[in-house]
Amino acid sequence: MALAQSGVCAEANLHGLHLFFNVLEGQDEALRAALANAGRLQDELNDRFSESMLSSFVALGAQYWPHIYPEFIPSGLKSFPHIADAEHTIHTQPFDLLYVVRSDREDVNHIFAQSILHMLSGMVELVAHVRAFRFLDGRDFNGFIYGGDTPRGRAKREVALINNPNGADHLGSYIHVHRVKFDLLHWQALPLGEQEQLMGRTRLDNDLLTECDEVNHAKLTEIKGENGLPLLLNQSMPFGDVFEQGSLYISCSAKGDAFETVLKSRLGQGHEYDPLLDYSTSDMGSAYFAPSIEFLKVMAEMPE
Repeated sequence: MALAQSGVCAEANLHGLHLFFNVLEGQDEALRAALANAGRLQDELNDRFSESMLSSFVALGAQYWPHIYPEFIPSGLKSFPHIADAEHTIHTQPFDLLYVVRSDREDVNHIFAQSILHMLSGMVELVAHVRAFRFLDGRDFNGFIYGGDTPRGRAKREVALINNPNGADHLGSYIHVHRVKFDLLHWQALPLGEQEQLMGRTRLDNDLLTECDEVNHAKLTEIKGENGLPLLLNQSMPFGDVFEQGSLYISCSAKGDAFETVLKSRLGQGHEYDPLLDYSTSDMGSAYFAPSIEFLKVMAEMPE
């Protein structure tokens, strides 16, 4: 029976650790074998620290996937869209491997990360890592709830996981990541009423505004599919210190083109774009696919 990786649809945690790797030359086959242990590693640590609400997922980069799993390439998998125009730039920085670890204990995340590094020793190079945390009651540093239309319960699985029981992509998810840094000095200079108009929601209660600017963040990002559910499951978390603050935006979807649809909506045309873009800069954009636990096990048993 196929099982989705626990971190794709996990509930919000207090702490997150996000590891970005590149695979060393000639290590593809060894990595295939090692990734078969991802589910076992999660289970072992979850048994040790059951109170921590531990979850995780590993995802393979869009540009690296054909090198490690050429037998099957997800139909909607493609590189992170490169956006550069006169107004806004979203930089891309592809990685071969993404490992996301989240729990309510930062020490457990650290132990998990050390176990990952041991499991992948000699196969990968750790290029970047981002520690993130829950801020207040699930807010970004701009004061507003992030992912205001995030689905709940079973709807999460419908949005984030592919339902294709006879396919290799069953219970997999298309993952997009980009790091955003906020210009809080200019944002906080705005009156609350103007902030709410730009966001399209109230700051305190996260309610949609019935009377607001026609072009606002909520309208351009909270796009629904034919089933009435959001196109993306938002698994973002704030990160930062006293010098800089931002969010690591992570979206999970059953559809490979969902993220690009939302991104194009945000960028809009001319002056009709997501106003939040004027108060943030984005870098390190990358695209991945997180397969099921069963997929990782089966592919490890097949010689490359």
